[in-house]
Amino acid sequence: MSVHWEKSQETAEQIHVLIVDSHRPFAEGTRALLSFEPRIVTIGIAGDEDSCLNFLRHSVPDVVLLDFYLRDISGLDLMDKIKAAHPALKVILMVEQSQEGYVLAASRKGAEGLLLKTCAVEEMIQAVLSVSKGGVYYSPSPLAFSQVEIDFHDLHFPAKPAEVLKRLLTPREKEIMSLLTKPLDNREIAAALGITARAAHLQVKIILLKFGINTRLEAVLSWAYVDE
Repeated sequence: MSVHWEKSQETAEQIHVLIVDSHRPFAEGTRALLSFEPRIVTIGIAGDEDSCLNFLRHSVPDVVLLDFYLRDISGLDLMDKIKAAHPALKVILMVEQSQEGYVLAASRKGAEGLLLKTCAVEEMIQAVLSVSKGGVYYSPSPLAFSQVEIDFHDLHFPAKPAEVLKRLLTPREKEIMSLLTKPLDNREIAAALGITARAAHLQVKIILLKFGINTRLEAVLSWAYVDE
């Protein structure tokens, strides 16, 4: 189910979009899909952090469609850099699968939207149009609207009590927390779980965002209260 809001004011101006994705065929396909909407114009495609930031030094779009998993940097980290240089720039994060953690992380980081890469072209166009007008568009299809509302409410609190932390974490994230208490670094966590170090780094980052804290030590200390 989609969660979106948009302002009602219409505009005849074209909406300029930058697509940032390490997978070039997907980026080209996205540009082709967006071309079905005459109000949307893709003005560039970037495949990594450097090409994205270099592009933005010369031309600033209205909306950035940003892959959550880039080869050289997480989409969350790159969004921080984009927002620091261009606070008014709208960002829609694109994910391959829908998880509660993605919604929480994207929301806390200030993304205007989140879409599945497998979404219909109509939904992608609607998201770009909504966000360009100052709206917000989140579409984690497997999640019920009521659960997303609870999660958004939780985001208003910088630190969370143990019962909230326990509810927010997925089984995999609880497993990662157990590994953090050993303590293990990202490479060791990745080896233990059979995932890449980059994926482990992002999973840890999402946990910190859910906890409303900044460091692994704070996470371990918070988790000690959960395990009591």
